[in-house]
Amino acid sequence: MTFILTNPLLTGLILVALVLLPTMIVITSQKHVRIIETFGKFSSVRHAGLSFKAPWPIQSASSDFSLKIKEISEEVTVKSSDNAFVTVPIRVQYRVSDHGAEGAYYKLDDPEGQIRSYVVNQVRGTASGMSFDELFQSRTHFEDGVEETLTEKMTSFGFRIENVLVDDPQPSEQLRKAFDRVIASERLKEAAVNEGEAAKTLSVAKANAEGEALEIKGKAWAKFRMDIAEGNADALDKFVGTTGLSPAEALTFFNSVNEMEAVRDAAQAGGQIVFVTGSAKASSSDPALLGLTAKAGQASTANTATKKPNGADENHA
Repeated sequence: MTFILTNPLLTGLILVALVLLPTMIVITSQKHVRIIETFGKFSSVRHAGLSFKAPWPIQSASSDFSLKIKEISEEVTVKSSDNAFVTVPIRVQYRVSDHGAEGAYYKLDDPEGQIRSYVVNQVRGTASGMSFDELFQSRTHFEDGVEETLTEKMTSFGFRIENVLVDDPQPSEQLRKAFDRVIASERLKEAAVNEGEAAKTLSVAKANAEGEALEIKGKAWAKFRMDIAEGNADALDKFVGTTGLSPAEALTFFNSVNEMEAVRDAAQAGGQIVFVTGSAKASSSDPALLGLTAKAGQASTANTATKKPNGADENHA
């Protein structure tokens, strides 16, 4: 130790070695590489782990250069062949290829910007020959076209295209409003058709119900008349059997009873109702008819004589 301290040359060499030793160690992180240059010229690529190089300034090592997958998101506004403006969201996943670190490091200063340019040109070129409807049905066509173009262009720069994802195209605000109006009109049309069908069904059901009701009423009336007829027939048979009259005489008797009840009801109405029966055509010598006609006439005359235009009594005129 004393010898080393007393020997300036050896001491200088040790100090220089201690200073240069850290510049000879290369530690590379996982999923990264470091580029080694000898006097500014590419020399080698160091992968993850510990390695050594010549001391600076003979050799230098770059900072960690990532090999991880990166993603670029871009929204490309395109114009379809039928003059519709649509925004196509697209994402590109890429990374440095296993043996392309040198080209990726030296050949492109801004790889992300270059990829964006290729994506925009490819998408717009593809969309220009497609109609609006085809744009919504051709996501796979976009993905395949962009991936093929980027793979062809970026491979020479040391990059690998992992995946291309195209989301649903988004129409412009004006186009979206037009779509909303079309959809609304279609819904209104469907609603009108449904309402018409409902009204038709209701009308048919109502008609069927009315028909069934009339049929039930008809059957009820028919049964009612049948019951009356059967009742009258039973009554007539019993009356004929009890009195010994003929059926024709019995019917005449019943008819007379009905006429008497009608005349009674007319008389109770104060002479305002005149009931003329079929027997009015009989001979005027019929005392019953003359008596009933006279009573009805007297009642009518009495009611008329009690009233004058000014409400005065005729007996005081």
